[in-house]
Amino acid sequence: MTDLIEEENILDSKNQPGSGTLVSNLVRASEDNSDSGKFSLDDKAEQRAYKLKRLSKDEILGNIFVINFAGHDTTTTALASGIYLLAANPECQDWLAEELNHFSTASDSREWKYNEVFPKLKRCLAVMLETLRLYNPVPGIPKWTSTHSAMLRIQGQDYLIPPQTLVVPSLMALHTHPRYWGHDSLVWRPSRWIVTSSRKGPDLRNDSKTAFEEEELLVPIKGSYIPWSEGAANCPGKKFAQVEFVAAMTSLFKDHRVQPLTKRGETLEQARRPVLDVVADSAVNLLLEMQDPGSVALRWTRR
Repeated sequence: MTDLIEEENILDSKNQPGSGTLVSNLVRASEDNSDSGKFSLDDKAEQRAYKLKRLSKDEILGNIFVINFAGHDTTTTALASGIYLLAANPECQDWLAEELNHFSTASDSREWKYNEVFPKLKRCLAVMLETLRLYNPVPGIPKWTSTHSAMLRIQGQDYLIPPQTLVVPSLMALHTHPRYWGHDSLVWRPSRWIVTSSRKGPDLRNDSKTAFEEEELLVPIKGSYIPWSEGAANCPGKKFAQVEFVAAMTSLFKDHRVQPLTKRGETLEQARRPVLDVVADSAVNLLLEMQDPGSVALRWTRR
């Protein structure tokens, strides 16, 4: 990776176009390719603003690590868990297909436009949100008080967290608390994320063509759902991960369904139980992931 950065630096120093990759774009914002002639000596404010945008080599490597590991592995792990859970819940697959067939403007999902389709596919996104609620690849999000203390209020009681203290909230405890998620908080149920809009009149509620437009995503109580962290230091890849997950759902489930491969003498219903067991048997290696997904086989069929 260091060699790639150096190669891009050489291209840039020769005023040659870069490779067009992520590394190339990051290098062109780095401190190693400063252009001191870009501003006049009197334009100190503009120079300072420009310098703030530059990245050091360590920052370039850090961003690449975040995108390649934190952005890629976490999303693929969540997607794998989501597909297994859908395989064990065929009614949820039908629920997804209803939405996809209603909003599809082209037979080929590759022709769908982000701004026209993504905001409408709330059920697809609900599958991701519910999967992350129970099986977040990152089970805890470290928080640091740095040089200042912080006050934490819990059930009316104030707790002073001293400086230089690491706090790691348990996402599993938070995301399964019955106070926020109800009596079935341990059940994977994507439909809990869909609520009906109250802004439309009752005369529209029985119109099948407008039923999907009435659906909105549940907004959890602040602080009760933080798979991407929350606040100023939340995950910068949140939107990208959501779009990537939803795009996979559209490609996979619009015209196909997934189900477990049955063994001799086994019914389809019996075959679904081991699939749920495989997902439940998730543990933290580097991320929270299924330990033995290969122990059950899945097959795809056309609808």
